[in-house]
Amino acid sequence: MLRPSARLRSLLPFRYVVIPSIALLGIGLSVYTVRSQVPRVPIATGSVEPAKSPFEERIAGIGTVLPSTDVVSVGTALAGVVEEVVVVEGQEVIVGQLLFRLDGRQTRAELVAALARLDVARGKFAAVKALPRATTLRASEARVASAMAQVVDAQGRLDRLEELGANTAASRNERPRLEFELAAANAALESASAARDEVKQGAWPEDLAIAAAEVAVARADVLRIETQLEREAVKATISGTVLYIDIDPGELVVPGSVQQVVALGALNQLHVRVQIDEMDAWRFRSDAKAVASPRGGARGQFPLKLLRVVPLIVPKKLLSGDSTERVDVRVMEVEYELENPHTMALLPGQMVDVFIEAAVDGAR
Repeated sequence: MLRPSARLRSLLPFRYVVIPSIALLGIGLSVYTVRSQVPRVPIATGSVEPAKSPFEERIAGIGTVLPSTDVVSVGTALAGVVEEVVVVEGQEVIVGQLLFRLDGRQTRAELVAALARLDVARGKFAAVKALPRATTLRASEARVASAMAQVVDAQGRLDRLEELGANTAASRNERPRLEFELAAANAALESASAARDEVKQGAWPEDLAIAAAEVAVARADVLRIETQLEREAVKATISGTVLYIDIDPGELVVPGSVQQVVALGALNQLHVRVQIDEMDAWRFRSDAKAVASPRGGARGQFPLKLLRVVPLIVPKKLLSGDSTERVDVRVMEVEYELENPHTMALLPGQMVDVFIEAAVDGAR
């Protein structure tokens, strides 16, 4: 029979060697089982190689291709329902060409009423300006002649009464009445003469001014409605290409909306607006060479010609989508002209990588 100390010594190899070995084997089997059940995902690689700079020392920036006129968003200052759209995307237009028209039925009806009011005002002005009329003048002359005849008749009767003598009964009774009739006839003659003179004078300057003002008001109302009708017909403000249309007949458009209704741009010459990090702004030289590289694996590079430098550092708005890109920076914007825009297909709004040669010592 083994002693306790001898039995303990016989168990030591099992406790310190076999059990840990079994535990390690179990852990290994568990790791192998888990790894064998997890699908292997291949490491994604870039589909195209990134653009390479042709300059040893360079400034890199993100550029946006723009028309030479920039992108002109044509909208309307009037709210209304679109009646018709007469252009399509890609169509060449000239200044003043109709793009789309708003529903103008109510405006056209108001124009008809305004034109009628203008005709009435013009008629009133012509009537006032034509004074005196010949018929009115003859009528006033006839009234003067009639009043004069009444004066002669009253004066004759009074003269005959005076010939009878002052002591006759008829003279005492008839004289006051005949004198009254003569005075009334003279007053009527004076009134008829005054009316004739007024007719001969024609229209008063005040009446002509009022009639002319009524014509001017009616004409201004017509011009106002015609202007509104013209504004409902939205036309091209530049000669170029229709880049984008976001309206359809029957759609309501509202002034001040963020919706870009119609976009125009001249594609005969393309520009590139580049954002340069403010950290590299001091290294920029206006006489430095610059090239633009299209994205997506296109071969070739566009030489750029400097047009202008925007003299204001602004917050960065154009993002490339790179996960390592910084967005809390400010940038300097530089605009270039593509010297050979037709060597490859480029469209407004396309992003390109721009490389600008920088001096080795960084001097401007």
